[in-house]
Amino acid sequence: MKRRLRISLWILLFTCVAIAIGVAYATEHILPYAPIRPNRVTTLDLTKIYGSEVTPSSVGLDYTTFDVVVPAHYLLKGKDSITLRGWFVKSAIEPSHGTVILLHGIANSRVSMIPMAKALADRGFNSILYDSRANGSSEGSDCTFGYYEKHDVRRFIDAAEVRFPGPTPYAIFGNSLGASVAVQTLAIEPRLTCAVVESPFASLREVIHDYFTRMFILPLYFIPNRALVHSERIAHFQVDSVAPAESARFVTQPLMVAHGLTDAHISSNYGKRVFDNARSSHKMWHPVVGGTHFNLSELGGKAYQTMVTNFFVDNVPQKRENVTGP
Repeated sequence: MKRRLRISLWILLFTCVAIAIGVAYATEHILPYAPIRPNRVTTLDLTKIYGSEVTPSSVGLDYTTFDVVVPAHYLLKGKDSITLRGWFVKSAIEPSHGTVILLHGIANSRVSMIPMAKALADRGFNSILYDSRANGSSEGSDCTFGYYEKHDVRRFIDAAEVRFPGPTPYAIFGNSLGASVAVQTLAIEPRLTCAVVESPFASLREVIHDYFTRMFILPLYFIPNRALVHSERIAHFQVDSVAPAESARFVTQPLMVAHGLTDAHISSNYGKRVFDNARSSHKMWHPVVGGTHFNLSELGGKAYQTMVTNFFVDNVPQKRENVTGP
């Protein structure tokens, strides 16, 4: 009996040591890459899905290629800059009311924003669609959830002002990751006059904790917290600086926040925190009953699309005519 007990204890000890080694290895070499290296949806992937290359012209939109070079913020394969691949979609009405920047979710691409670009074009808005860094066809190896991406938005506005000059007001629309980037950008970019965001997270650390708990059931936060230390080192960013709910405290522009009440990926409580913290004089909270993380447009249909475009029509200021003379 004692011999069996000793054997059992040794087995338990070796098992615990093996688990500890495995956790330590995963924490340093596997888990840190999970959030910052999203699966890329490439042009080839989309062609296989749809049977042909998908561009704005697929739905009758007039567009031009609009790629922008932005800082990599650290040396990447011998380069200190990366190219973000984008499109400038022209309004179906001239003159346009303004330009809306459309930001996709993680592990997605600008193609997912084409239906919204179509709806906006029909209401008189240009739009800018681009693949976020480390997503789609854009360069960059790491996604930082807004830490660098908010500055990418500003550089697209800079480039648009040069390439498509005129007194054009800008607004922004974002889904999931794109929503969270949009809120962070609103807080620092006065050229953005208003925004509609779908399913934003409140802080990166919280949403990583949520994902980890769903995967491993137990809320052992010390594991993702340790992994995030390595994520910060790899991607050269600060996790706790990525907090849209805190950024919202500096948002004064008109803001609409939509969130599915049955969203299993990003809790609607996070979207409500972003909404509550915003200092906007005009803001709209739109909880979607039965809405998940992926079906807000599908569930809401034409009525939801009209609500979104109406928000831009009502809150993008009228363009001022160029004034010449002394």
